[in-house]
Amino acid sequence: MKHGVVTGSSRGIGLATVELLTKQPSFRVIGSSTSGNNPLDYSNFKCLKLDLSKSASIDKFIAGLGDVKLDFLINNAGILIEKWDASEIHMDQLKKTFGVNVFGTIELTEKLLPLLNTNSHIINITSDWGSFSEQNFDEFQPHYKMSKAALNMYTKLLAKRLKEKHSKVSSLDPGWTQTDMGGKIAPQLPKEVAVDIFKLLNQKVETGKFWRQGKVRPW
Repeated sequence: MKHGVVTGSSRGIGLATVELLTKQPSFRVIGSSTSGNNPLDYSNFKCLKLDLSKSASIDKFIAGLGDVKLDFLINNAGILIEKWDASEIHMDQLKKTFGVNVFGTIELTEKLLPLLNTNSHIINITSDWGSFSEQNFDEFQPHYKMSKAALNMYTKLLAKRLKEKHSKVSSLDPGWTQTDMGGKIAPQLPKEVAVDIFKLLNQKVETGKFWRQGKVRPW
């Protein structure tokens, strides 16, 4: 039996991932949402309340896990609060974005490290927008892009730290996906990204890499 956490599991990629994982009888999944609610009702799934911008909420979420040991952690939850055509830096938006996408995600991960089993796998859902090799790079959405770039660096650093414990850490670029963030005209469905995540979880892959549709992509 594999136990794991999927953050931001009430919609979009997180919801699709939980739907796929819970169809596997060998998986038990703990999800999160800011409300604690989730539309799914499966015996091998439960959803807990989690606000990544608040340390107290992170601590309460971890306490709610009980004595479970984790085989995987999928850091999917994230926010994009700026306008699509915005390029100026607004410090309040930058702080809010980093508070969830970077500081909250890292704090949760660090506090969950003692619960990880040997050969566990952490997958950080980042973005092409967080890469330095983005082909269509522009000046827009700077707060989100910087936050995902920082999360990519955390992937590389944590992979080095956990290598002796035989735990893997990966970044995954989901591509432009039909979510609240990506919009309805995006070419990819959340369930397609969920398949990518599932395959990455079930393959023997090198730690500290950036993945896109089953292949290592440049940072």
